[in-house]
Amino acid sequence: MAGIIDSNSSNRILNTINRNQNGVLTRLSQIASGNRLVSASVDAAGLAISEGLRSDIAALTQATRNIETGGNFIRVAEGGLATVSDLIGRGRELAIQAANGTLGSAERETLNAEFSQILTEIDRIAGTQEFNGQPILNGNLAPNSPNQVDIQAGIGSGPENQINLNVIEATDTQTLGISGLDILNPQNALQAFDRLGQAQQTVINTRGEVGALSNRLEITSRNTRNTLVNLESSRNEIAGTDIASSISDLNNQLLQIETSVRSLALQIRSNENNVGRLLNINT
Repeated sequence: MAGIIDSNSSNRILNTINRNQNGVLTRLSQIASGNRLVSASVDAAGLAISEGLRSDIAALTQATRNIETGGNFIRVAEGGLATVSDLIGRGRELAIQAANGTLGSAERETLNAEFSQILTEIDRIAGTQEFNGQPILNGNLAPNSPNQVDIQAGIGSGPENQINLNVIEATDTQTLGISGLDILNPQNALQAFDRLGQAQQTVINTRGEVGALSNRLEITSRNTRNTLVNLESSRNEIAGTDIASSISDLNNQLLQIETSVRSLALQIRSNENNVGRLLNINT
């Protein structure tokens, strides 16, 4: 009796080969990229979570850069305040020296010339100290200034994701109450000494606010970086490729392809033999 040509078996074997070939391509992509979720078909829910985490990671990375920029901003302000404080300290030193009754007029003139230069330099620093075009010591960043500067330190839109930098009072001589002072006589020198002491306390208070803000930015930066590490770890657990497991799956799929190809070859030969028998019968 002639054999029957089995096309269904061949089609099933071909479908199996195609499935395994697609699996091989998927495994190769996963191994090469280190990403398990090379397509939505692998794990649609996992891909959605992974992409959400990826978006959060990108946004939080930028927030970290914002915080670092804010830290640089504050450090520039601290440098300017430190210089103003040093100048005020030197002014007080000159005032005490000029208050000494044994000095002559010429000596006081010399001391007052330096004193005047100190006041001028304080005003120059207050008017020119800036960061990326943003004035820092002219009162633009005072707490009640209409110019409010916020650092976007989180990935939300609410105020809890922002850090305000407005803690820097103006340091010009008018605001500090030392404008127009001189040390040309003992009385003026003592008055200047007292006024400079008050001005220095104001600057010290501002430096304290700046220091506290700098510490806050540093802590926030550290916390944000830790959050980034945790998010990256979570995303890797969801989307990362288990290389050993993927290689094992790849080997299994290659073996299945090889087995299927052999089965297909046998099936084709069997069909050819059956065709030959049918032709013999019909002859």
